[in-house]
Amino acid sequence: MKILKETMKLLLEINNAIYDDLKLEFLYHSNKLEGSTFNLEQLNILLDEDKIIGEHSVDDVQETINSLKLFDFVIKTIDEELAPRLLKEYHSLLKTNTIDSERGFAGVYKKIPNKLRGVDIETAQPYEVEEKIEELLKMEINSIEDIANFHQRFEHIHPFQDGNGRIGRYLILRQCIENNIDLIAIDDEYNKEYKKALYIAQKDNNINLLVEILKKCQTRLDEKLSKYENAIEELKNK
Repeated sequence: MKILKETMKLLLEINNAIYDDLKLEFLYHSNKLEGSTFNLEQLNILLDEDKIIGEHSVDDVQETINSLKLFDFVIKTIDEELAPRLLKEYHSLLKTNTIDSERGFAGVYKKIPNKLRGVDIETAQPYEVEEKIEELLKMEINSIEDIANFHQRFEHIHPFQDGNGRIGRYLILRQCIENNIDLIAIDDEYNKEYKKALYIAQKDNNINLLVEILKKCQTRLDEKLSKYENAIEELKNK
């Protein structure tokens, strides 16, 4: 499902189920990929009633609250150039009041080399990050193949001490909206396939499988949001 940035900004400004359902769908799966213990019902209650239901770690609660705010911020700033400053703002908002923030890791590039758990991928050294990110942000995005390539390069750099996966998936969403590409929310159903495809893309510089997974996620999200298709078309026409 394609949603133009003008339509998305309008959806943000009005109280509506379309925006909230997209937000919940995106955040539930993205956060779950990182081990969040919030289920969809608990996340919905947090969004609607500002209440925490269930047992969760303090950091999981804080990052979940932050992720709801960051989703809105990404939409609000979608007309701004995706520059290092804005990228760091995204990360700062995601990590506000967390342990990483207390350690001085929020909103700044990594200070300590980080290693991807369970895979033989070498991420960029801290001193390499600034140059590599500036180069990456110059990349032109026109297609889902471009998005896949950008994503694997971003995750390979791993610019922040933590939170790279979530920031990377926000960037996927932003790029879809900016370029009128069917929205992508990495669905937990394809968790293992996504991680395998991302590994292959980083290890062999082959994005074919990753593109295939992103397309599956597009189809899955289309199915879940299909009930809003007519309403979105009406908003687009207006």
